[in-house]
Amino acid sequence: MKYLFYFVIIWIVLVYSCNETEKTSDTINIQELSQEQVEQEVWDAIKGRFISWKENDFETYMAYHHPDWKKWESRKNELTTKEGMAKFWEIMKTEEECLEMEVTPIEIEILDSGKSAIAHYTHTETFTYYGEDTPDGLTKGNTFRGTLRWSDFMVKENGKWLVIGGHRDMSMPEGKLVQVND
Repeated sequence: MKYLFYFVIIWIVLVYSCNETEKTSDTINIQELSQEQVEQEVWDAIKGRFISWKENDFETYMAYHHPDWKKWESRKNELTTKEGMAKFWEIMKTEEECLEMEVTPIEIEILDSGKSAIAHYTHTETFTYYGEDTPDGLTKGNTFRGTLRWSDFMVKENGKWLVIGGHRDMSMPEGKLVQVND
């Protein structure tokens, strides 16, 4: 009887320890997705965000932003929110028309068992400027190209990668926008 008791206890321990723990849809099982596949999902989300910018698809663009998204506002010592991004969209889409857009991945780190990531990349945009002439050289009706450096903090929620924060380096590798028309 003593051996039967030990056998039952060992059987119970083995049965419970061998069961998989519950996974949410945001947890990555290495057997399900490789590191490269997860990285590609993140890059696809980043590129999708920029494609929606180029195509003037406000709803899709904003859907790539987490509700708690924040970043430093350009030229101000304050954080901006998703609502602030919507206002930025209105201003930029009034002042420029995006002609070409390219995202170049630099480095990515997948964190938290595939639920978050930090992505570093550059974004090169060619656009025609329609705003008022500015002291830094933007002139109405001319076409410019510039490359910005980005770091995005991404989270995966409900199966979708969302940007929740990040930084955009306005200094550009070239140091300035380049006018590409005469």
